[in-house]
Amino acid sequence: MGTTQAKTRPVAGGGSAFDAAIGELTSERLAWQAGRGCQASFAELVRRFAPRLQAFLRRRTRDRHEAEDIVQDTFLRVYEHLDQYDSSRRFSTWLFTIAARAAISHHRRRRVECRSEDLHAPACDLAAEERELRQNLWTTAAQLPEAQRQALWLRYAEELPIQEIARVMGKSQVCVKVLLYRARVNMAKLLEDREP
Repeated sequence: MGTTQAKTRPVAGGGSAFDAAIGELTSERLAWQAGRGCQASFAELVRRFAPRLQAFLRRRTRDRHEAEDIVQDTFLRVYEHLDQYDSSRRFSTWLFTIAARAAISHHRRRRVECRSEDLHAPACDLAAEERELRQNLWTTAAQLPEAQRQALWLRYAEELPIQEIARVMGKSQVCVKVLLYRARVNMAKLLEDREP
């Protein structure tokens, strides 16, 4: 009886005790609840992960609008397949795997569109995208091969352990370690070349 009342009693800031409690749940628990129809749990997952996915996908697409589209596509796929989520595994790994696959599908569709359009169209102008890169570590990392860049992002921006990165990327842990090592070496060279 006391628990039901706590769920509906307002708390400071205009929310409810239920809203406050939902924010304290693990992502895995939220995904489990969302899979059983809890819309508030799914909304909390979107709130937690949308900015991180946006940043992850922005590095891959180099276009904010494309990244936003893929984030929406990713959450749509997650929602449709919550019944397939294994709550004994990290939700973030599952989510970023779906996002990485959605980005690959997006790039394939985009490549087909670019072939059918004028190669000088703005959507296909890779040189214009290159000029937009800013002078910081992540833009330097953008010069690395895709797999190295993705491994760096998942390790240092998302702080995923090697085992989880291997799952997201569909590679062995040894391969991920090699990718990270090569990425660090290449980053050092790129940064050294930029020194006056």
